[in-house]
Amino acid sequence: MAFTVIFIGAVISLSVSTAFEDPLLVGGTESSWGRFPSAAFITTPTLSYCGAAVIHPEFVLTLAQCVLDRNGTHLPAHVEVIAGDLNIYPESVDRQTRGVVELIVHQNFTEFNLRNDIALLRLDRKFELPSNTVDVAIRRKRIVPNEASCQLPGWGIQRTTTDGKIVSVQKYLEVEILDRDLCNEAYIHEGRVRESMLCGGNLFQSTNAACSGNLGSPLYCDDQLTGVMSYGVNCGLANDPPVFSQVRYFNRWIDEEISKRAVK
Repeated sequence: MAFTVIFIGAVISLSVSTAFEDPLLVGGTESSWGRFPSAAFITTPTLSYCGAAVIHPEFVLTLAQCVLDRNGTHLPAHVEVIAGDLNIYPESVDRQTRGVVELIVHQNFTEFNLRNDIALLRLDRKFELPSNTVDVAIRRKRIVPNEASCQLPGWGIQRTTTDGKIVSVQKYLEVEILDRDLCNEAYIHEGRVRESMLCGGNLFQSTNAACSGNLGSPLYCDDQLTGVMSYGVNCGLANDPPVFSQVRYFNRWIDEEISKRAVK
């Protein structure tokens, strides 16, 4: 049985305009409205930002490490989910913000090597669908071949206004899937990349790269939700390509957990 925390109560609104210690995404192409309608982000008491993906009107998918603090968990009421917006700040009229009533962390998540780094968040109310800016992701079921071209949306810091607010719009990176054996070589990830993971990006220093704020960001291959970014968020350093929890590996777990809880 998955580790679960249930708390029903008032949602504490958290600001997403908090100053970030480093940029979220370097380079990339600015997204157009509706390009990644299932891409979302969450805020917690310890993280100003962590990526997520809408996979059901009532659930989003993110990382276990995004919702666990040093004591092993956050209260669901302290987590907020934001979807349907290309901006972190300022907010758009299409933004849909939800509270969380349940955190479902994979029962075999191990923090020291980030295996099974996946979690579901059950929302306090469903997203309003259909919507021009929010939609449920199509989850990938098939193996992604090496050298496949995929997209990673995230938010790159643009500038800070005079009142200290961050202006940030969604951009996306082109990510090439890399051979797992190559990523596991001693000078790169040293055997950490398992079958349940995907490795992608540039092995060499790059001006187009994800940074620490992109943990949990969804990876799309052929417009299907394929991965969730788990580690290798390096701002373009060499020999540290991004590694993703591979969604197809967890589809059965996701379906089983949602079927237990979803409002019919």
